[in-house]
Amino acid sequence: MKHILTKILAVCAFILVVAGVQAQEFYSEKFNNAGLPTGWSTADPSPNNVLWVRCTDTVGNCHADLGYPEFAGTDRGNGFLVVDSDGAGDLATPHISQLTTSAIDCSGKSQVFAIFDTYIGVFDYDADQNAVLRVSTNGMDWTTYELFEGVTGATPAERFSDNPLVAGIDISAVAANQGTVYLQWQWTGDYEYWWILDNVRLTTEDPSPKNNLSIGEFFYPVSSYATPASQLGDDIFEFQVLVSNKGSQAQTGVKAFAYVFEADAATGALTSVIFVDSVEVGALDAGVLDSVIDFPNSYAPVLPQGLYAVAYEVLSDSVDQRPNDNFEGDYFEATDLYFAKENGPQVGYVPSDGGDWAVGNYYRMGSSTIEQFKAIGAEFAFAVNAPLTADQVQAEVTLYKINEDVDENFDNFEPNGSSMNIVGLSSYSATPGTESYDLQAVEITDILLAEPGVLLEPGGRYILAVGYAGDFAEVFHAFNEDITAFFPSTFVYVGAEWNPAGFIGRPNAVVRMYLDLVSKTDDTPLPESALQVSPNPATDIVNLKVQFDEPTDATITIADVSGRVVTYQDRQGLLNDNITYNVNSYAPGTYLARIATKKGTRTLKFVVQR
Repeated sequence: MKHILTKILAVCAFILVVAGVQAQEFYSEKFNNAGLPTGWSTADPSPNNVLWVRCTDTVGNCHADLGYPEFAGTDRGNGFLVVDSDGAGDLATPHISQLTTSAIDCSGKSQVFAIFDTYIGVFDYDADQNAVLRVSTNGMDWTTYELFEGVTGATPAERFSDNPLVAGIDISAVAANQGTVYLQWQWTGDYEYWWILDNVRLTTEDPSPKNNLSIGEFFYPVSSYATPASQLGDDIFEFQVLVSNKGSQAQTGVKAFAYVFEADAATGALTSVIFVDSVEVGALDAGVLDSVIDFPNSYAPVLPQGLYAVAYEVLSDSVDQRPNDNFEGDYFEATDLYFAKENGPQVGYVPSDGGDWAVGNYYRMGSSTIEQFKAIGAEFAFAVNAPLTADQVQAEVTLYKINEDVDENFDNFEPNGSSMNIVGLSSYSATPGTESYDLQAVEITDILLAEPGVLLEPGGRYILAVGYAGDFAEVFHAFNEDITAFFPSTFVYVGAEWNPAGFIGRPNAVVRMYLDLVSKTDDTPLPESALQVSPNPATDIVNLKVQFDEPTDATITIADVSGRVVTYQDRQGLLNDNITYNVNSYAPGTYLARIATKKGTRTLKFVVQR
C-alpha cells in the first residue's frame, strides 16, 4: 500500500476553478441520502467491480486511510461519493469505474455548465487522460471532457488535485436545449489512490472567474528543511515564482511578493515578516500561464532556533475571485544541532532494477571557525513488504566528505564515488518491535581514529548515506515528497553509480545528521567581564551581560549540565551588550551559559527555579 501524509502549506493549484454561481442553477445533487441518488448507477466494465459508493466519513471507513488530507469540500458533512482505487489493490487489468446520472432535462437552456467539487490522487495512470467527465443524450454516444490538467503520476508533486478542485465545465455543445442529458464520471486506473465527487450542479451561467491570478511552482531556496542555527547563515536564499492569469480578463497592477516569515512552532501560524521583496509585474493577459518572476534581492538567514516559512503572494488591481491560490509556500527550521531534508517520512522508494543500493543526503557546514562540531549520529527510516519484516533489517550508514575540487553545482561530480571519501561509518541492525517508517538512530564512528564522532570542517560538504545490500536490497527507504529540491539534495546509489538527481521528482530522503560541540568547557579562558549572568537563580528570564574592548564575533550557547544544547546563536560585533533569554519553558535545574570567540571562551552556571 502506498503511504502519504499531509503538507503543512498548500503548495499546488490546478486550473479548473469557478466563481460562486447559484442564481441560474437548475439542477443539483449533494448526495445527502443513503446510497446512490435515485436513477444514478455505477458500473465497472473491466470487470474488476471497482465501484463508486456513498461515504459520510472523510477518512478511513469508505476508502483506505493513507494519512492524506481530509476531503475539504464545503458540503462533505452531508455525504459524498468515492471510488477507492487503492483499496482495490494491484489488478491484472485496469479498472474502468463509471458513475452515471439519471436523465437530466436541459430543454430551454441555451448554455449548460456542469460544476462539482472533486479530489483525486493518481500513481500510474495520469488523471488528465484517465479520469474524465463524459456527456451523452442517449446513454450510448459520449463526448469526453478532461478535468485534471497536470495531475499525473510523473512526479510526487503532480499526483493530487486541489482539495477540493471546484470544476466548471462548459457542456453546452452536447447538452444545450436537450430534454435528456446524462453525465458520467469515468476513471481508468490500477492501484491509484481515490477519486471523490460532491455537490454536482448544472447552471446556465458561465462559472469561470474574470479575476483569477494563481501561483504555480515556486523556488524553495532552503538547502535543507532543518539546519542548525549555527550553520544557516551561509545558506543564501534567492527567490523565484511562476504566476498565471487563469481568469477570463487581463489583470493590471500585478505585483508579486517573496517573504520569509517567523512561524509558531506549535500551530504553524505565520506570526511576523522578517524579510520581504517585491516585483512590479504590471499587466498580465488572460490565459498567460507560468510567467517566471525573479526577485532582485537575496536573504542571508541569520536566525535563532525556531520554525520559519518561505512564501510567495501575487495581487492585482482587481479583487481576486479565487484568492486561496494567491499565497503559497512551505516551512523550514533552524534547529539546535541537526540537519534534515524533511519533517517526517511519507513514502517508501526502492530502485526498480534491484541490486544493492544506497541513498544519501547532502549537507554543508557553515564557514564559522569560532566553534568546532562533530557528526555524532544519524537518524533514518525505512519500510518493508512481506515476507521481510522491519525488525529483520540491516543497513550500513556512511559519512562521506566531498572533495574540495568538486564544483558547487556538482557538474564534475564523478558517479563512481571518486569525488568523495569515507570519513565515518556505522552498522545498523533492527531491534524487536521495529515497524516500517519508525525513525532509527545510530552513532557515527570516525574511521581513522576509531572513536565516536567525526570532526567536521568549516565549510565542509558531506553526504550521509544509508545502504542496503544482499537480502536487504529490497528494503524501501523512507522519503518525503512535500518539497522538490531544485539543486542536488538527495543522492541515490544504484548500479555502482551515484546520481545527484536522486529519484524522479527529487523527493527528499529521511536521513538526518546530528552534531555536537567538540568542547563545552573553557579551553582558553576569557576575562570575567566578558560574560556575566543575572538573575541567578532565574525564574522567567536570564540576562547575559557581554563586554569586550572591541567589536567581537562570538557564539553564545545555553546547555544543561550534561552538555545538551538548549539554544545556540552566532552574534557579530558584540561590544557592550545585554542578551535576554526566556527560560519559562526550561525545566528547573542547573544550566551552562557559554560564550566563545576566537580568543577564548567563558562558561558560567546558572539555576532555573520555580
